[in-house]
Amino acid sequence: MEAVVHELVEDNFTTRDVPDFGLSETDYGRALDNMVQANVDVIVHTSRGDVLLGYRKDMPLRDMFWVFGGRMKLGETLIDTAVRGLSREVGLDVDRDRLVVDNVYNVMWGTRTAPPEEHGFQTLLTLMKYECSDSEASSLSAADNTHAWIRWYSPVELRDFCVSGSEQLHPFLPIVLKNAGLLPAA
Repeated sequence: MEAVVHELVEDNFTTRDVPDFGLSETDYGRALDNMVQANVDVIVHTSRGDVLLGYRKDMPLRDMFWVFGGRMKLGETLIDTAVRGLSREVGLDVDRDRLVVDNVYNVMWGTRTAPPEEHGFQTLLTLMKYECSDSEASSLSAADNTHAWIRWYSPVELRDFCVSGSEQLHPFLPIVLKNAGLLPAA
């Protein structure tokens, strides 16, 4: 069954420009202590099953591999957030029609960037998939400071990496890749 997302907007809702980070770190920390954040992440892959992963420099996944995306801004649709995240993090000019909602996760992270880091935070994570063409795949690179570097993994490399027990692999990553149908059986 294909996931269906209904974007509901009241007539009197007004969109507005929202800065990349509109709160002080203290206020953002208080917000994270009291609310669930909405995020959209995208698994970028090829028709051959290769998956692009980034080695993160930011919390909550610092020094680990993950996919690409981030928190929603006020007034964005899920697609808007995915397009913005992929453009910012890997320089991808996204074909909006090829973004597919895969799963929704209720994630509770143990750490965060805003102090106090040890409070962690909770996010409602919408995970999407995007199948790259060969020309798109060859043009991608780490485009901002979120990731130290990015790398394509073949299905076999991905399976071997996920069963390796590496500390660079967050335990949630094999789960989301398996649920997305992009992690071959061991």
